Amino acid sequence: MDVIRVLLVEDHPVVLRGLRTLTAEHAEFEVVGEATSASQALDAAARLRPDVVVLPVRLGGAHSGIELCRSIKTVCDARVVVFTSFTRQIDVQIARLAGADALVSKTAPDDAFIAALRQVRVGPHALVMEAGQASWVEARRFAPVEPLTERENEILHLMMEGLTNPDMAARLTIEVSTVKTHVRSILRKLGVDNRKDLFRGV
Repeated sequence: MDVIRVLLVEDHPVVLRGLRTLTAEHAEFEVVGEATSASQALDAAARLRPDVVVLPVRLGGAHSGIELCRSIKTVCDARVVVFTSFTRQIDVQIARLAGADALVSKTAPDDAFIAALRQVRVGPHALVMEAGQASWVEARRFAPVEPLTERENEILHLMMEGLTNPDMAARLTIEVSTVKTHVRSILRKLGVDNRKDLFRGV
């Protein structure tokens, strides 16, 4: 059996230790690196070329885990498993748009996490895995989402940075009315009514 090389990204030491211990219990996995910040993770991904990267949504108290997911996809061919406490449909959609291959709830049992590592390695199994009743694990595919345009992806990125419509207009040198049009389109495609709903969990 080929060994699955894993890079763990987490800024909480206790969680990182738990992920390391859990992964090390299975001979099919090798933890080739650990990172506690987005910059460390991106450097490790480019240098180590892992098969799978595990990362949180929030890194350093910000949404940088989602942006990190997008960046990792540009430096290596690793599958990305987002390990998070946020599993609303909108959280899933944003993770998917960032290129995540799986999203595993922190409330899921250990075998759900291990199953996600195995599944994303062999194919594009875009799954959400959550704790079900008793020891059952529920796994469902990401729901289809209407793709964002290149400009919409750019604006979503700026929204996640906390920029206002005028700030985004100034950054992109476009009219505020144009920004508003793009924001409305993003919210419609992601199935939410406003920004508060969009970032309530993420």
